[in-house]
Amino acid sequence: MKKAKKTTSSSAKNKAVREKEFRRVLIPLVSGKENDEGFITEACAEADELVLLLVVDTDAMPGGFGFAAGEIGHGNTLMEEVKVIADGHGVDCNDIVEWGDTQTKILHLIQLKGIKNVFLIKQENEFFKKLVKALREETTAEVEIFKLPEKEEE
Repeated sequence: MKKAKKTTSSSAKNKAVREKEFRRVLIPLVSGKENDEGFITEACAEADELVLLLVVDTDAMPGGFGFAAGEIGHGNTLMEEVKVIADGHGVDCNDIVEWGDTQTKILHLIQLKGIKNVFLIKQENEFFKKLVKALREETTAEVEIFKLPEKEEE
């Protein structure tokens, strides 16, 4: 006996899915300031899910394992602070810790997770400029750069 094929009219369902595409936003933790409430609020406005990426790039670290362990501890604290802010906006948050080259890991994760937007905090250094250039040239993800307000001196 042949098994009956389930048939449903999926055109309306497919249309609804296309209209409301799941929005996954990547926040690479590269500045150490990603726990800024204004920055996370902007990212949450664009997201159904935030993906936080901490890359332990030992080639870029001067102090070996002890320095790497410190960076992981700081990164975990930063991720937890971001999660609290995102939770207040009702946005799911997933965190990922990777070892390797920062730029390569970011580019691979964009492809692997179907990232639509990458949010970065503006930095004035060569690493940041190269990262933004690579993201814009090698991916279709929209790169959004957030400039933190200047802190007033007291």
